[in-house]
Amino acid sequence: MHRLPPFPGLVAFDAVLRHASVTRAAAELGLTQSAVSHRLRGLEDYFGAPLLERLNPGLRPTPAGERLAQDLAPLLGTLAGLRERVAGGRAPRPFRIGVSNALLAWWLSPRLPDLAAAFPAVTIEVTTRESNPWDGRPGTVPEETDLALLWIPREGQASGRCELSFPVETVFPVVAPVLRRACPGRDWRRLPRLGKGRAADGIGNEWSWVTWLGDDGVRPPAMRFRDIGAALQAAQDGNGIVLARSLLVADALRRRRLTRLVRVPEMRPSSKVQVARWSDQADTVAPAMAAWLVAAAETTLAR
Repeated sequence: MHRLPPFPGLVAFDAVLRHASVTRAAAELGLTQSAVSHRLRGLEDYFGAPLLERLNPGLRPTPAGERLAQDLAPLLGTLAGLRERVAGGRAPRPFRIGVSNALLAWWLSPRLPDLAAAFPAVTIEVTTRESNPWDGRPGTVPEETDLALLWIPREGQASGRCELSFPVETVFPVVAPVLRRACPGRDWRRLPRLGKGRAADGIGNEWSWVTWLGDDGVRPPAMRFRDIGAALQAAQDGNGIVLARSLLVADALRRRRLTRLVRVPEMRPSSKVQVARWSDQADTVAPAMAAWLVAAAETTLAR
């Protein structure tokens, strides 16, 4: 009979890796820090290799830890679905991911097959924010949602419990290559501008055309769209320039459907952040799936 790895150690390793903190992992698991550390040592003894490198501050996985992490998230997802599968009789309830139309269309949708493959025991159901409204209260998620992908002000982030943050994004103007080539005098500032959201929306300065164009940014845009997804589509179709967030346009830039109009040092950090948030502390699928999505976003932005 094969000697199996200690399951409490695997759960502790998963929590520590997600939070990058023994303290926050202990809070999630309802254990002391020393108990979590003891479980980690037992897991490292089993594998005969260090799994985490302690930094100051924080920690990161060693090469052995990275290999374990790649296999562990889908394994925990499979285990989480055992109750429904063993009980039989009734079909398991789908795991519901709540997402905005823009994030779904511009980033998540092409990655759904890989997400489903990573969690083969879970039936994923995607709902959009537009079909399932959310009041925006801090620390909450939309109703009938197991994992919500929310675009919120940085100050609205939770303390780390039941929430993982995506990488910090940048904001910059983009345009369709065909329109850029047709730009009079090659000065992109003279191209039609596209607006996102209502003019009175309280958003960061990075989303104001005045920040980018000075006095020339005061005049109203040629067209305004209620959400960023529609504005990006209009820009990709050659209707004008638009301010974009880095995660949403990463694929379009790589495929040359859009072109960035400023140099990297000129890009501005976003005052909002994408988070993956869930409400059920006993849910093991939500944190594992959130970690998978955050890692996918890191890969996207690193290209």
